[in-house]
Amino acid sequence: MFDLFTLVGFFVSFFVSGFIGWVTYKLLIWPYYISPLRNIPGPPSENPFFGNLKSLLKEEEPQIKWVQKYGNIIKYYGLFNQPTLFIADTKIIQDITLNKVYDFIKPPNMLADAIIIAGRGLVLAEGEDHKRQRKMMNPAFTHNNIKEMVPTFIRVAFTLKGLIEDKVNLGESEINLTPYISKATLDVIGLVGFNYEFNSLTSSNELAEAYDSLLNGPKPILRFVISMLSNYIPFVRKIPIDMNKRFNNACEVIERVSKRLIREKYKEAENGELNGKDLISLLININKTLPIEEKMTDEELKYQIMTFLIAGHETTSVSTCWALYLLAHFPHEQDLLREELIKAFPDKSKFNPTFDEINSLEYLNCIVKETLRIHSPAPFTTRTNLNEEVFGEYLIPKNTTIMVAISALHKSPEIWGPTANDFDPKRWLDPSVTKNVTNLNYLPFLTGTRACIGNKLALTEFKILLSMLIRNFVFKPIEGFHFNIRTMTANKPSPYLGLTVSKFEG
Repeated sequence: MFDLFTLVGFFVSFFVSGFIGWVTYKLLIWPYYISPLRNIPGPPSENPFFGNLKSLLKEEEPQIKWVQKYGNIIKYYGLFNQPTLFIADTKIIQDITLNKVYDFIKPPNMLADAIIIAGRGLVLAEGEDHKRQRKMMNPAFTHNNIKEMVPTFIRVAFTLKGLIEDKVNLGESEINLTPYISKATLDVIGLVGFNYEFNSLTSSNELAEAYDSLLNGPKPILRFVISMLSNYIPFVRKIPIDMNKRFNNACEVIERVSKRLIREKYKEAENGELNGKDLISLLININKTLPIEEKMTDEELKYQIMTFLIAGHETTSVSTCWALYLLAHFPHEQDLLREELIKAFPDKSKFNPTFDEINSLEYLNCIVKETLRIHSPAPFTTRTNLNEEVFGEYLIPKNTTIMVAISALHKSPEIWGPTANDFDPKRWLDPSVTKNVTNLNYLPFLTGTRACIGNKLALTEFKILLSMLIRNFVFKPIEGFHFNIRTMTANKPSPYLGLTVSKFEG
């Protein structure tokens, strides 16, 4: 018996020692002394388990100071001290986004939650699947189709205006605008995406509540950490804590609503009633005409609905909030925009611009471009290289996590001059500045075949919502109100955008 216990003790000691040795190697030896990335400059690791995540989670935009300090190719340490790259070199970005776009994929070890929320739709599809989906979906986003969506944007903008006006009339001046704008953009994507009335602005809606739970819940840092851990330890999402319950319930609602929408569209098609110009109707009609090898499956069509729902409302909502925040803090710019809008639309009660009219407003365009520069919808985009690559003088092994440092490019003094960090819409009227701007250093919607397919839709909706609000209201900061900006968890004001709102009489 003694010999058996001795043998068991030996094996336990052996495995414990081996595990400790393996952990020591992965966390403390490989990153610093063996990794092919070890000689790339960058910030020192802050913690062997969490690397530089503390800075990434708690600071506003650490990538900007890192790029300015260490150069356009930098290494930082991610979860479990794994070396990760930030890239602000436009030649490398050209390879990632254009020349070798399908050699750089979304990192499989970072997508667990994203796949649950959005499915394997266009945003998360890769390779041949992405090519096929993109080719099929392009006709749904033509110039003419987006023109036909403008009346819907205007209709929802009037509803949003009315709700804010009601609050002001009741004596409220300090208003949390985040939920109203988010619900407005959800209503828009319901109509132009599926010809479906969510009516989330005017009534309780389970889908709006689901997205609010996913995107605006408490403890954003903990939500981010759990999301990251779920890629390595899937059962993390099964732990019965309140945060996981909200996440799983919200995902169940999104899945159920998406399935219902696709069923209803197929029923319309069977009855010969699928004549709408909404995106899913267009996709189903296009799908009918394709050879079998190019068709989307029912599952893929469901994924497109899930993708439209999340990408189609959150980006525009956040950008509109940032524009209002910036204009509240720069009242002269707000006044200049309002003057342009008054000239274009003297009677605000008859605000009814066409696609061409709203896109012809010069200063509105400047405001929108500058908002997207200062607060890009995606401050970075992440990829993994399928093949060994050479970045400058460095050999990059395959399966390296690579982040394109969009915010660092958008605030680079080399591109934008000494006022790169300032909100200055007039810079877009200066040829000496705009001559330096390319599709490789200004990337609010990325570029190439992985660029946002709905960027023209989003921009037009953004302009109409912003124009409606600035034409009807004056926005000012709330004295003493502060919020956090943590771009790794969500590139938006946290916990919400609060502004002082009053009616503009004129």
